[in-house]
Amino acid sequence: MKKILLSIIALCCTMAVSAQGTDEISAVLQHGEEVSVYKGSTGLQQAYAAASDGDVITLSKGTFYAVNIEKSLTIYGAGFEANEETKTDITTINATLNVGKADDVIEGFHIEGVKINGNLAFTQKLKNSTVQRCYITSHLTFAKDIESVRVKQCRVGGDLSGSKTVLANGLLITNCYVWGLINYFSNESIVNIDHSFIGYQYNTYYDYNDYNNYAQFLWTNSIIFNRGPNYRMATGNCATVKNCIVVNGGGGIRDNNIIENCYYVDLANLFADGTDAAYAEDRTWKLQDETTYKGTDGTPIGPSGGFGWYKVPSTPYVKDLNATVNGTNLDVDYEADVR
Repeated sequence: MKKILLSIIALCCTMAVSAQGTDEISAVLQHGEEVSVYKGSTGLQQAYAAASDGDVITLSKGTFYAVNIEKSLTIYGAGFEANEETKTDITTINATLNVGKADDVIEGFHIEGVKINGNLAFTQKLKNSTVQRCYITSHLTFAKDIESVRVKQCRVGGDLSGSKTVLANGLLITNCYVWGLINYFSNESIVNIDHSFIGYQYNTYYDYNDYNNYAQFLWTNSIIFNRGPNYRMATGNCATVKNCIVVNGGGGIRDNNIIENCYYVDLANLFADGTDAAYAEDRTWKLQDETTYKGTDGTPIGPSGGFGWYKVPSTPYVKDLNATVNGTNLDVDYEADVR
């Protein structure tokens, strides 16, 4: 309850800053029971400099300069898409965001409700961490071993990958829309792609360079889209594929995969909200036939099943804000609700 209350206070601080002037962007740092506000596009950098492990940074809508993160922080934004109904707006970090502490492990890192205009690069070891309800316009990469990491309800414009020497000891990619490759972790890795949409397949270049040998993943309840005749296989060698939809038109699942209860469906007959696979803000990825195409958990295959295609950050939101100056104090009246 205290964490929720502090989050509401942080949101009030960001909104109060806007209420005083010209919608100025801000970053709010929560350190224990202390709350500090940093204004402008350098707000994230200022808040980070003052932060300690375990602190929470809440970003308003607007665009912030990136910072190299070497601390175990929680970062909340206003969202990666604007939507009046859900009270979300867009928080942008306008460059690649590097996360990692040299020769150490970052544990408990959480980022949510942010558009990263570039790569999200985890440069060192990572443990018990989450990337949730974010849009990474380029690649999401892991340069060192990871343990118990979740990528949930995210849009990734490029690849989601490691390297053939990176051990992923429990990487869950769930309810995501990934337009690039998911591949390139060591053969001992435990990687599960669940209730997601994957839009890229291996072509002759990747076969030649042996990338697909480092993708022995578990695919469950996901939709594998074929981009065209030059893109042949979606899954790596020796993967396990259960209750997935493979879009007809070429490509598919490798012969050496373990395949259970998979379906081949024409794209035009797949989604209830469109006849293509192009991303749009109003896409729900709801299936035309949710009765036939069910996952291992009994919910529809693809992002609409499982946790659902839900993009709203889990922070509370503030409405009916009224900020007035009272001498040297700023009096703030508001109502708070949970999304």
